[in-house]
Amino acid sequence: MPSIAAFMTDKHKACDTEFARAEDYALSADWDKAGPAFETFHHDMAQHFRMEEDQLFPTLLAAGGPGGPVQIMLMEHEQMNDLLGQMKTALDGHDAQRYGGLSETLLIVMQQHNLKEEQILYPIADRILASESAAVLGRMQQV
Repeated sequence: MPSIAAFMTDKHKACDTEFARAEDYALSADWDKAGPAFETFHHDMAQHFRMEEDQLFPTLLAAGGPGGPVQIMLMEHEQMNDLLGQMKTALDGHDAQRYGGLSETLLIVMQQHNLKEEQILYPIADRILASESAAVLGRMQQV
C-alpha cells in the first residue's frame, strides 16, 4: 500500500490533468466538451476534499497532528470551492475570457496548496499515522 503522501500526490496529479482538459476546452470555446470535462474535474476535486476533510484531517487531528496547517488547508478548500462555483457560472454563460481568468487564479491557489500538502502536511500525516496508515487509506479510498 502506498504512503498517504504518495496516494494523495497521485490524486493531485489526476485533478491537475482534469483541470487542464477542462481549461483547454473552455478556452477554445468547445462548450460541448468543456461542460463534461469541468464536471469531471469538479467531481474529482470534491472527492479529494472529502477524503481530506472527512477522513485524513480528523484522523490526523485526533492523533495529535498540527491544527494550524489543517485549518489553513480547510480555508483554502473554501477558497477553491468559491472559485469553482464562479468557473461553473462562467462556463454556463459560455464566457471563455472569465473562465480563463478564474482558472488562472485557481491554478495558482491549487499549486500553492498542493505544495504545502505534499511537502508539509502529508509527510506529517505519514509520520503521525504510520501505524494506522493502511486503515486511513482504506477509508479514504471509500469516499
